[in-house]
Amino acid sequence: MNQLLRCVATGLLALPAFAQNTGITMSNLVQGYLDVAYAPELVPQSGITVEAWVTYDDSTIPSGWRFPTLLRQGHTTGGSEDYFLRVEAGNNNTKSLRWKVVTNTGGSVTVNWPFAAGQLRTWTHVAGTYDGSQAVLYVNGVQVAAAAGNGAPIRDLNAESLRIGTGSDVGAPMEVWNGEIDEVRLWPFARTAAEILAAKDLQLDSIPGRVSTWNLDGHALDTSGGQHGTVSGAVAFTANTLSLQALATPYLVPVGTSTAGCLSTPLATVGSAPTVGNAAFAAVATRFAPNAAGFAAIALGGASAPLRLGGIDYWLDPSSTVLVFTTASPLGVMRLGLGLPAWVAPGMLLGFQFAAFDACGPQGIAASQGLLAITR
Repeated sequence: MNQLLRCVATGLLALPAFAQNTGITMSNLVQGYLDVAYAPELVPQSGITVEAWVTYDDSTIPSGWRFPTLLRQGHTTGGSEDYFLRVEAGNNNTKSLRWKVVTNTGGSVTVNWPFAAGQLRTWTHVAGTYDGSQAVLYVNGVQVAAAAGNGAPIRDLNAESLRIGTGSDVGAPMEVWNGEIDEVRLWPFARTAAEILAAKDLQLDSIPGRVSTWNLDGHALDTSGGQHGTVSGAVAFTANTLSLQALATPYLVPVGTSTAGCLSTPLATVGSAPTVGNAAFAAVATRFAPNAAGFAAIALGGASAPLRLGGIDYWLDPSSTVLVFTTASPLGVMRLGLGLPAWVAPGMLLGFQFAAFDACGPQGIAASQGLLAITR
């Protein structure tokens, strides 16, 4: 296992270096955006969190209808969106941030947060989540608005791309963002307020489990999930004053493979980084059957070879394993909270794996891959 970690660290150190403290700057007067080609990962059926650091200049919004958009999935026409996060400036420069999710039952959930003139002129962290039961808006890690959900997953309507920095093509450039954007992230589940707060000031990359992180450090690459973007129109990569903490890599290492069930392969990830003193740290797994009963395993490291148990490969150290029985959410998400107190030493190795009863899996069980977290 030490050899595995050395190999991962070597690979990460070999990645190209990019400029830090850089994001994108856009104007609502000129069409421009980052385009991320469609992939199922961009419309997760297990819930969602989208987040970014932004500035927004409401003093220079042109007259007429305007909907400055931070990001939007589904872009061709009005009403084609699966979700978006934007300012509802409308026809009179209204100052209201809107988070909207359209579900596969045909309904939608909308959350609005009114803000004061000039309130977003300085760097502000914004996030929207949806877990089926509710949609929530967070500003600087604090919940500011919420609306009840209808229990259904997000609609995946048109297999269209995700756009960062603009919305639909109708009336372009009236939906282009007016300000700066940095550190855009997409998670395939609804994160908690504590998780958002714990990680908002960190620069994240290499997060497993179909998480996407667009650091925007002079490029449009997804440094976690591989959903890379391309630049279209007037998008400037510019230096900014946003200062985030970078973590020494590696801090998360997937181990082994998943065992598929009815909803394909479950995947393990985390809700925030394994930093010492992070009371919100939790391992998370997605893509289980809704409300499935199962268990989460935690161990002090991985196994040198997988242990075959009940039709699945177990990838953790069996001598230090502790099992916790748990149940998936209605959208198939499992959690294991494990706060990391301040006395935990950096470099501590923790292993996680999830499994649940599933009629389509071998011997009726589906399981995630193993995941090693190295405290930082």
